[in-house]
Amino acid sequence: MLGVVPALAWRSAASGALARIPRLDAYRGVMATSWGLALLGAAVLWWDGSLRPRDVGLRGLPPAPAAAWIAATLVALLAGAALTGLVRRLTGRPESHHLMRLVPRTQAERRLFPLVALTAGITEEFVFRGIALTALASLPLLDGSGGRWWAAAAVAAAFGLGHGYQDALGMARAAALGMVLAVPALLTGSLLPGMAAHAALDLCLLWGTGRRLAGAAP
Repeated sequence: MLGVVPALAWRSAASGALARIPRLDAYRGVMATSWGLALLGAAVLWWDGSLRPRDVGLRGLPPAPAAAWIAATLVALLAGAALTGLVRRLTGRPESHHLMRLVPRTQAERRLFPLVALTAGITEEFVFRGIALTALASLPLLDGSGGRWWAAAAVAAAFGLGHGYQDALGMARAAALGMVLAVPALLTGSLLPGMAAHAALDLCLLWGTGRRLAGAAP
């Protein structure tokens, strides 16, 4: 999974596919691919049999701690995104045109985009911070008190490469945010805070940007 996702992202960027596909079709393709990878991960868990769903973070939290972790994670994610935006302004580097191509602009796109954000929050956290992180942390090489954090760093790097349709700064941002998302997963044992915060971040940034760009040429 850590190899397939970056490979798909780089292939999409190199082929220019995002520039040719209408946004609604791109949204549907992203959701289909994301859920396909998540189902593949679920199949691996079922086939292996040694891990329970709760072992990869599929468990809830009490309401109060869950809300606190979601809020704290979202604030940290927004701060990281804001810092990247500041770097872009100071260096004069615009946002990746591939990412801007995915920003919803029409009413139909804005109606569908919440499902895209929810899909990304659920499936990417399950695949990266759930299955991949758990699998890497269980390797003998990473056995030890700090092994989980090294595994989280490796997964975050793969997560950044998985955003290869963006520029180098966009991939670095994704890797840093991936590390932020690993914190609640490791400290609470639940993917719920990361899933909720991840989906909320996508809505805050892309949907909000889309509303500002409404009426611009597609």
